[in-house]
Order: sequence, then C-alpha cells, then structure tokens
Amino acid sequence: MQSRRFPPLPVIGIVTGVYFIAGKLGLSLAFLNASASPVWPPAGIALAVLLLFGYRIWPAIFVGAFLVNATTAGNVATSLAIATGNTLEAVSGAWLVNRFADGTSVFDRPQGVFKFALAAVVSTIVSPIFGVTSLALGGFANWANYGAIWLTWWLGDATGDLLIAPLIILWSVASKRRWNRSQAVEVGVLLLLLFVLSEAVFGGWLTISARNYPIAFICGPIVIWTAFRFTQRETATGIFILSAIAIWGTLHGFGPFVRETENQSLLALQSWAAVLTITAMALSAGMAERQRAEEALQQQKSVVETANRTKDQFLAMLSHELRTPLTPVISALEALETEPARTEETKASLAMIRRNVELETQLIDDLLDFTRITKDKLQLRFAPVDAHLAISNVVEICRAEAASKQLDVHLNLRASTYNVAADAAKFQQIIWNVLKNAIKFTPEEGEIAISSLNPSPEVLTISVRDTGIGIDPEVMRRIFEPFEQGNRSFERRFGGLGLGLAISKSLAQAHGGTLTVQSDGPDRGSTFLLSMQTISPAEALTVPVRTRDETSWQGLKILLVDDHQDTCTALEKLLVRRGYLVAATHTMRSAMETAVRNRFDLLISDVALPDGTGLELMMQLHAISNIPGIAISGFGNNGDVERSLQAGFSEHLIKPVKLDTLEAAIERALQGAAVS
Repeated sequence: MQSRRFPPLPVIGIVTGVYFIAGKLGLSLAFLNASASPVWPPAGIALAVLLLFGYRIWPAIFVGAFLVNATTAGNVATSLAIATGNTLEAVSGAWLVNRFADGTSVFDRPQGVFKFALAAVVSTIVSPIFGVTSLALGGFANWANYGAIWLTWWLGDATGDLLIAPLIILWSVASKRRWNRSQAVEVGVLLLLLFVLSEAVFGGWLTISARNYPIAFICGPIVIWTAFRFTQRETATGIFILSAIAIWGTLHGFGPFVRETENQSLLALQSWAAVLTITAMALSAGMAERQRAEEALQQQKSVVETANRTKDQFLAMLSHELRTPLTPVISALEALETEPARTEETKASLAMIRRNVELETQLIDDLLDFTRITKDKLQLRFAPVDAHLAISNVVEICRAEAASKQLDVHLNLRASTYNVAADAAKFQQIIWNVLKNAIKFTPEEGEIAISSLNPSPEVLTISVRDTGIGIDPEVMRRIFEPFEQGNRSFERRFGGLGLGLAISKSLAQAHGGTLTVQSDGPDRGSTFLLSMQTISPAEALTVPVRTRDETSWQGLKILLVDDHQDTCTALEKLLVRRGYLVAATHTMRSAMETAVRNRFDLLISDVALPDGTGLELMMQLHAISNIPGIAISGFGNNGDVERSLQAGFSEHLIKPVKLDTLEAAIERALQGAAVS
C-alpha cells in the first residue's frame, strides 16, 4: 500500500523518534560489535511503517538510523552508509511484501505468512552488506570477524522483521472479530499462562531453568492454542511477550539457550523465536482462513435456503395459478362427455382436450412432487395394495394413448403373491410414469410388455419392457437424475420435464423398493424393473372393502364457494347433474349469509377468497353447526393440507378437481360426519 501524499512532518518526526529509541535499545545488546546487534527491533518498525504509510516515509527511517549510529560508533561516513542500507532494506522488504504477498493483508493466509518470511530473509541481506562493509573499510570492524558480524547483523534484522512488523501491522489494522466475555477471559488466561511458563523457563524461578535444561518446548502448546483459538493479533502479541521474557532470561543466564558468549546465546534464541513465529503465525492464518470459509459457506447456505423458500413459494403460487383455470375445463369436459348426442369427431376432440389437460396437470404434479421429495416432505399412507389391479388400472388409463400410436400392450401378470404395502396413489404413479415413459419413447407399431413374477415369495418384481429407442450406456448411468432425458434432440423431439423417472425412483425407495433399468443400447429397447416386498394374503384382507350406494346421497344440500366464476359455474352444473342441491357463492361474506338462512349438509370451498379464506369460513361455520367440509385449492403442499384439516375440513383436494375424485371425497366426508 503506497501513500499518494507525502506524510505530515509530525508523523515523520514520531517515526524517527521511535526508530531512534528502538535502535539505541537494540545496540545496547551489541556484544560482538558496537554496531551489530542480534536483537534489532528497528528493522520490523521500519518495514511496518512503510507498509502502513507508504514508501514516502523513508526519510524518517534514514534520519533515525543515521542518528542511532552517529551517536554510537563509527563516523559520519559509516553512519550514512548504515542509514542507507537500513533504508534500502526496509524499502525492498516493503516492495516484496506489496508485490508478492498482498501488503498489509499478508497475514490473512498461511501462504502470505511464508511469503512474508521469505521477503524478510531476502531483504535483510541489504543492510549488513552496507553496514559491515562500511565499518570494515573505516577500521571500525575487523575483517577477520566480518562473517560473524554479518551473520549477527542479518539475523537481528530478519528476526526484527518477523517479530515486530506483524505486531505493529496487526494492531494498526482494525480487527473484524469481536470478543464476547468468555473469549476475553480465555485470552487473558492464555496470556497469563504464557507469562507464567515463560518465567518458569527463562525467569530462574525453577532449578531446571537455572541449569539450562532444554524445556523451551513447554511454551509451544500455549502459543499454538492461541493460534488455533484466536486471531493473528493475539498470536503475535503472545510471541512478543514470550520473546521479551526469553531475551531477559537468557541475558541473565537462565533458559536453554545460554551459550559461551552472550552474542551466541542471543543468536540461538533469535533463531528459535523466528521459527516459532513463522509456525504459529501460519497456523493462526490458516485458522482465520478456515473461519472465513465457514462464514462464507454459512452465508451461501442462507442465500440458498432463502432461494429455496422463494422457489417453493413460487412453485406453490404457480401451481395455484395453473390449476385454477384447469378446474372449469375438466368440469366442462365431464359435462360434455355425458351429453347423449355426440359425433365421433366430437368424441375425438374431447378426448384430445382431456389428454392435454391431464398432461398439463401431471406436469404440475411432477414439479410439486419433486419439490416435496427433495425437501423430504413427501407423506405416504401405507395400506395393502393389489399390485395386479393397480397395473391393470394404469394400463386402462393409458390404453387410448398407446392405441393412438398403434402400440401393442401385453399383460403377463404371473406373480402368485402380488399384494404390497404401499400408498395406493403413489404406487400407481410409479407404474404410470414408467408406462408413460415406454409409450413416449417407443415408435409407432412397437410393443410394450408388462409382466410380474416372484423371484422369491417375499419379493414382487414388475417389469415394463418396450421396443423403443433404447438407452445409451452413458445416459443409463444418469437416467434417474432430475431433468434427464438423454441428449438434447430427445428433449426437443419428445418434450416433457424429465422428472417422471426421478420421481418414480424416489417413490420406489420411499416404499422400500428399487427401480432399475436395463438396455442393450440405442434402438434396442429398454426394460424397467420395480421390485418391492410383498405381504401375505391374510395381511391384505385387514382393510375392509367398502361399497357405496350411488343413490345414498341424492338430494344432498351443498354450499359451494369459489371466487373463480368459471370454476364455480362448472362445478355447480356437475354437482346438480349428479342430483345434489347446490347453492353457489363467491365470497366469504355471501357464504355466511347463505349459511345463516339455510341448512346445508356439506361445504365445498376454495381456500383463497377475496374477503377472507376458506379456512376462516370453515371455522365460523363449525361454530354454528357441525357441517363437514371439503377444501379445494391450487395450493397442495403438505402445510396447505395440514392447515385445511386443522381448520375443520375433512378433505383437501388439489385443482383441477375431477368429478370422480370429488364424489369420493364427498362420500368420505359425509361418512366421517355420520360416524362422529
């Protein structure tokens, strides 16, 4: 980070003063040569201020370095050379960090810490070259000791960069972390424990400290724990405290780094401190990076969850808006189909309209079923199901579509045990999806064979084999994935959403079964195999079969409420034709007024009304009479159904409502009311 303006003179003055004081303190530990110290904090100070304030702060470093050396040893020439070397060292170090290690953000990632260490090691070569050479030329250093003085100078500068620069930079940049009370207590305890252990190792408190046993490693776990639990700022602070105590103790003859001379002792100590700093700071940066990644994932999770909720709300609204206009169409179709005088052309047109309306209804159902399955909110009502009867029903439903393509559909139901525990509607949906898939992808005049067998008495396997376009081996691996239809040409040629097989496989698994596919390749047909556990004939008889008298509900008084004019009119005509007495209203208020004037046997109401909801209407009618009710709505999620039942409705039907479905619901609602 480079400043665009020249720093104010007070800032330059402060930096100069701080550099001078730190330099005099560092040179007080110069034992090999008066100008070469193994502990040199000014190097870290210079690097930090250049990174924080920009390169134009360099005069402060130059003046501070000159004053330190001019008042210590040498002459003006050597002081100028040393000041030049110190300044160039700091500038080159700052340039390397800015260029290759993200500037003041260098400690945010482990890679940055290692790059910073490398920059410190490389840039600090400059100052000892200038300084030691100028001292040797001026006669202030012995050429025989050039290597030892150079090493002391370089290690002091490098360690100063590694220990002091991170401390200043991290405390100068605002921290994004906010401690709570427990974290503040924890960091305080850690720093106190680090101080105590440092004193135990380097303070001479214990005999092992005075005898210089190699026990410095006992401070490591505290530093590492600080790196794992807190930020780089706390880690750098802890290392600085440890280093300061270690220097004091080593100079007083305590700790494991005491050598023959004080200079050798400090060189050993500084080497250990440098390695510990790089390790701890890299760990701390790694933990910070992990925390940022977790926070980013959490944010992404929140975004995805919000998007999912928005998607679900959109699908629910889309379902409602698409289903509502289909209800009067279905009702009008059923009314037209009961007309006695119909030509063959009219019959064909009505059949075509029904097929397309039912196709659109199925597409809507597929979208909602897929949403329920992916959110694990699919509810199944298990009961004994005659699989052969369900297969026959599906074949009859699809027979007209198969006949339109001149397909031969063969049934070969040979299984002797064919009762399963299943949700009848969802089990039939599995067979329906697989058979529709076979019809869709089998060319005209092809064949479809549906068979059943018992590989073992406890297993029923249903096979749907076709002579269609087959499946490529690569496509077969993902054929049950959502929205998968093979290559793009199939999507354009055959249409659809590609959800049927994915839903069928999920439904099969929800029933404890499996759905698999076999194919010898393109244009060689395919075979889908559904396997499920069977139940015994005795278990299949546990649910009694009920029949109804078609004339038992003649003259039933129904209050019909729906704000969609066409839907209300079409349903009213159908119900009247079936012999019911119907009063049709379009608002909650008019429905209540009608209910007060007349007594009704059943309420059929849309959930969404212009002046309220069908749920509120049901609860108000329950307060004055025990009338059963059937809710009809374009919303069909589990939550919508549960709210309808909690409001007092006996049934919740999803638009478009077919007459046979509505009549079955009427029967159940009235039977339930009669029992209660």
